[in-house]
Amino acid sequence: MSIRSILEASIVVCAGAGGVGKTTISAAIALEGAARGKKTIVLTIDPAKRLANALGIDELTNKARRIPDEAFEEAGLKPADLEAMMLDTKTTADELVHRYARSPARAKKIIDNRFYQAVSGALSGTHEYMAMEKLYELAGEQKYDLIVIDTPPTRNALDFLDAPKKITSFLEGKLLKWFLLPAIGGGRGIFKLTNLAAVQFLRVVRRIVGSQILEDTAEFLKNFEGMYEGFKQRARAVNELLRQKSTVFVVVTAPSKQSIEEAIFFASALRSSQLSFGGLVVNRVHPRFGVGELDKKSPPLIKALGEVAKGFELVAEREDRSLRRLERQIPRDRWASVPFLTTEVSDLDALSTIAGHIFI
Repeated sequence: MSIRSILEASIVVCAGAGGVGKTTISAAIALEGAARGKKTIVLTIDPAKRLANALGIDELTNKARRIPDEAFEEAGLKPADLEAMMLDTKTTADELVHRYARSPARAKKIIDNRFYQAVSGALSGTHEYMAMEKLYELAGEQKYDLIVIDTPPTRNALDFLDAPKKITSFLEGKLLKWFLLPAIGGGRGIFKLTNLAAVQFLRVVRRIVGSQILEDTAEFLKNFEGMYEGFKQRARAVNELLRQKSTVFVVVTAPSKQSIEEAIFFASALRSSQLSFGGLVVNRVHPRFGVGELDKKSPPLIKALGEVAKGFELVAEREDRSLRRLERQIPRDRWASVPFLTTEVSDLDALSTIAGHIFI
């Protein structure tokens, strides 16, 4: 499979470390999909405002917004069926609670709980889990020919796959429930335990975080009882969606040595997990200038510019070595390179230029 054939899929998951332009690449891939006649949506993760502006809208929200025809026309492009939205972790989590709480009153108790409010956006794996949940929701609507998702930045290649397990393991933690059992059972008070060790532990915790927090936690777990299986079933369904042949993963990386090594590992991890590796995009590759020796009699300004050019040439040489390493590990037709742009990506024309480098 060539990197240029990824648009044959119905879901493209862009993954990789933070700071490599993953969100911009996701938008460029979505733009190309729409330009080819596919009804497309791109789900971004906390994009800069300039990306929303590049798509021709004031801001991105948790609701899908269609890119206006005027934005395409201003960029000299033919209008296409492209929508965009931004992941709102808290709102997505609240929607899940409403789905499994069985009653609006129970859902309200959970959402109003201070412990839930603290962990729903901060618990390890929450952001990744909610990104996959929103992807599953969009796929289930069957409105789109192509869904492009920009996953949260990650240091671990497959954090987004482990996220559901992390969350359900935390919520089902036997040790946590054991310490909070009286409050979960109700009526007897949080510190009326027969186990001396538990009593001493809770007294220490109360001094550190306060008894109100412990009571909020216990109340949350009490209301959450019976909902675990629904969350786990949903997690399994998301996992199956990611493993379908119609879902492909694109790894986005920078041309530096460390980033390339991470990308190679990431691609290997995807294949080992039986996920479809669609290809790799190396973003912001510096050009080669072929700078020669300057005449000693050159004006000071020319000499200064020559030194700057030499600095860029050294950067480009280092990147070339990294790219040769990449080529030895991943066939050249499986990856694309996007040059370092001298201007910000501020409109659809710039996104189209980036897409042109990926799908040339």
